Amino acid sequence: MNKDVVAQVVGFLSAIMMFLGTLNVKFEWLTAESIDAFGIVLTAGIALGITLFTIYKNHFGFTKKAKQQKAWLEKEDKL
Repeated sequence: MNKDVVAQVVGFLSAIMMFLGTLNVKFEWLTAESIDAFGIVLTAGIALGITLFTIYKNHFGFTKKAKQQKAWLEKEDKL
């Protein structure tokens, strides 16, 4: 799913770059290379966000059931 979202964003930015080129509006920083680099950063950012959320979720249970399960697991480890 991450790659699909990134591909959509990169494709949209490429389309904008081509559209502006037809209007003879040029930005030195808006190139195919900069769009590809942005795609790499976006992919890494999404992966980092998912990882951080997973770590947070595993360390701090959100629901009462998760907190009970954590307490039970800690009790089992002590036995």
